[in-house]
Amino acid sequence: MMEAMDTQTPTYSDDELTAALVEHLASLDRDDSYRVERVLKRSSVETTELVYFEGTGGGSLGPFVRKRIDASAQIGGAYGRLFAAQRAGRRFEHLPRIVDCRRVGDELNVVMEYIEGETLRALVYRLGATPDYARELYPALCDAVGGLHAGFAMAGETSAPVIHRDLKPSNIIVTGANYTPDDGLTFSSLVIIDLGIARVWRDGADADTVKFGTRPYAPPEQYGFGQTSVRSDVYALGALLFFCLTGVDPKPGLDMREQCEARGIPTPLSDAVCMSMALDPAKRFASAEALGRATRAAYDLSRPVRPPAPVRTPDSETVLASQGLQKPAGLPRPAASTACGLLSRVPESLGRIWNTLVFFSLLVFFAGSHFAVFHPTGANQSYPTWLLIIEYFFFVDGLMVLMHFALFDKRRLRRRFALLDSYRGKKLAKLWLKALGVLLLCMIVIVAVANATGVVDTSAT
Repeated sequence: MMEAMDTQTPTYSDDELTAALVEHLASLDRDDSYRVERVLKRSSVETTELVYFEGTGGGSLGPFVRKRIDASAQIGGAYGRLFAAQRAGRRFEHLPRIVDCRRVGDELNVVMEYIEGETLRALVYRLGATPDYARELYPALCDAVGGLHAGFAMAGETSAPVIHRDLKPSNIIVTGANYTPDDGLTFSSLVIIDLGIARVWRDGADADTVKFGTRPYAPPEQYGFGQTSVRSDVYALGALLFFCLTGVDPKPGLDMREQCEARGIPTPLSDAVCMSMALDPAKRFASAEALGRATRAAYDLSRPVRPPAPVRTPDSETVLASQGLQKPAGLPRPAASTACGLLSRVPESLGRIWNTLVFFSLLVFFAGSHFAVFHPTGANQSYPTWLLIIEYFFFVDGLMVLMHFALFDKRRLRRRFALLDSYRGKKLAKLWLKALGVLLLCMIVIVAVANATGVVDTSAT
């Protein structure tokens, strides 16, 4: 049976194939059954590998993803629950299929299907962050998280919600994504991955025993200020909405309303973000599904008003009102400038290469200024050294810094420096022009004074 299975093309949605693989694994030394292709991710408590299952007849199935989790870290328990539920016949549309889950010495080994597609972060960088393209994707994401929260009811076990605790752009895989202005964003599937730090809600618990998470997407209770719940994932979903609309991660510790206003997010969507990311869990949406419904209604209210006016159903109005969302007073501001939208389509890896070239060009100009000061030629030979230093090191180099800064891909800088992130579009252009004007004015004054005092004679040249 195994040799026949080895030769067929793997289709991981095929229940019979998965069942046959699981049955075969039970009779083998499983450690010798996998070939590691490469390591995908490594941390102090977890190693994620791309592996292939090697059959006895020389064939292979794959690829699969194998996670080797340190058992002492007290994480990974959700994989065992998912594995048991799937073997009992349950199907989870938005979660990967587990084909093997067992304890090996001091490790928990989890083998699951490899999901083809691109991460939400890569998708946003490719398409650009606008309210329009996420109109269909984001509510589907909320529904997917709601499915996770529905619990894993099995025989003899009380159903309890599973909280992901690490929802972020890199843990959302989208397949078959395509965007057109007429059809909007279409996609084949959406899968939530990496349940390593997911946990089950425990009645009576005051706080989580293990504290992990990604800071921009993790609520305060995830770091010891209470027990995480479904509202903790709602917080992360609010941060994901902010990311989908802006292309950047929210900044912990800063007022979310101000961050939304600075990015020009339409008021109804801004209300959804702020309510989802409230510091007090009781003030957030009660569920991921409620956030999804409110977001759909917010999208309807964010559309530009055109005659005839768009028809809003009583249900959408009720949902929005019940969640404390307000109608916009006027037309919404654009979520991002055209320049930002175009730049977001360029991968950051190309941006880093571009920045390297720009920085190298700046160094060449600096070297030229140094040479011109200490090895003057032509009319500059009659100028005193202090004047050449002012002219080249201050004015020329300052002008070059301004010009090269305008050419820089600033996405990584904006994420690191909040002050720079607050200057965008016209605001940044005005600041740049002011700096250029001050620089040129100072240069004119210095040259005029030097000429008037006889330090240099520019009339001769």
